[in-house]
Amino acid sequence: MGLSQRAGRFKEIGQILSIRPASDSPLTNVEAYTITSSVQPPNVIHARDPIFKPGSETALETTATFFETTETYGSDGVPQFTQYVVNETLGASKKVSEYKEYFTVTTPGLMSTFGSYAGSNNSGAAVRSPKALTQPSTFRKEGLVEIFLTTSNEADPEVAFSDDGVNWCSIAFTNFFIDDNERTATCSSSFRTFTKFLNSSGTTDVAYVTRVGEYSSTAYSFGQGSLTYDTDGVFRSKVVPFLRDGSGTQYYLKTNVSFSEASVNATSTSLGSISPVGFSEYTINSSPQYVVTPSANQGIVSVSINGAASETITDPAVAQTFTIPSISGSNSIEATFGNKLTVSTSGTGSITSPSNTTSLYVRNAGTVDFVFSTTPTSITFDSVVQTVSGTTFTTPTMVSPKTIDIVFPA
Repeated sequence: MGLSQRAGRFKEIGQILSIRPASDSPLTNVEAYTITSSVQPPNVIHARDPIFKPGSETALETTATFFETTETYGSDGVPQFTQYVVNETLGASKKVSEYKEYFTVTTPGLMSTFGSYAGSNNSGAAVRSPKALTQPSTFRKEGLVEIFLTTSNEADPEVAFSDDGVNWCSIAFTNFFIDDNERTATCSSSFRTFTKFLNSSGTTDVAYVTRVGEYSSTAYSFGQGSLTYDTDGVFRSKVVPFLRDGSGTQYYLKTNVSFSEASVNATSTSLGSISPVGFSEYTINSSPQYVVTPSANQGIVSVSINGAASETITDPAVAQTFTIPSISGSNSIEATFGNKLTVSTSGTGSITSPSNTTSLYVRNAGTVDFVFSTTPTSITFDSVVQTVSGTTFTTPTMVSPKTIDIVFPA
């Protein structure tokens, strides 16, 4: 039986059989409906005669987005259509739902190194060992879940609390021992990686012990790895197919989970401390404060915020407070401490570099490059007379407070 033979049994122009809110979908931020019609699809009917919302005299938007139809047939052969519709125009991406949920996350610990010394009359050892300043912690954290109706099937990268691509702390250890009596020397080395731990300023350092004329022992540690860990971003991103719209464009449901917080990783070298130390989280645009404190008879060499060592140090010998203003994303603050080099001069010449020799502190195992206005007559470093060569001089490595006496011509 052809359509013309059945035409009298139903309205050829089609009619709406039902329209109900689509409560079984994740689209909670938009009006969505499931519409059933006969003869013609709902979008065709709506283009001709407006479809009204259930229980109201308000019609659906003329630009409402209708998705693909499902077609069935009754026993009499009359076609019926079911169609999903969002009561607004959809572009390439539209947030259709959001809610908060708790997730299990792990934040990293902070690795440093620890120096130790042992010695007797004719032997001794300096050792540097790994030291965890803070431990990784696992806890429940509230994240924002957002669902988008999008035409792209690409998930966002997982950047927050994801171990993928994180350069965890690795430390190389090297030990040297020289026996002055036996005229022998030994060397040993090792390398370790500490997953779930960030690097710190304190992983690169030196330990030194000696007895003049007997032996000397030096231990080095060289650290590398990420100083920061980004917690502000997508924790999980997944995409699943949804439906095609009337034009044939495929839509997808994309789910993102994000944490809107900022973080700071605070580290320091030996000979002092920073507080709070390690990885800390803060609300975005907050301005956390950090206290940098040198050990007794030591001083602050530099304080670097996000890699820029430009913070003003008013008195390197006492504790200083530093503020990181309006933070977002991942941040770092690094404090470097050092040994004091007491400088004395005499004669008519002068030191042109460094500019400040009154409170001069040198990072552990560091050196100082001096530039003079004229060639000194003599230089004595740590009570040992040095070789003078022109208007420049580099001190030996400093692993403890030292003195330098520079004599210029009269």
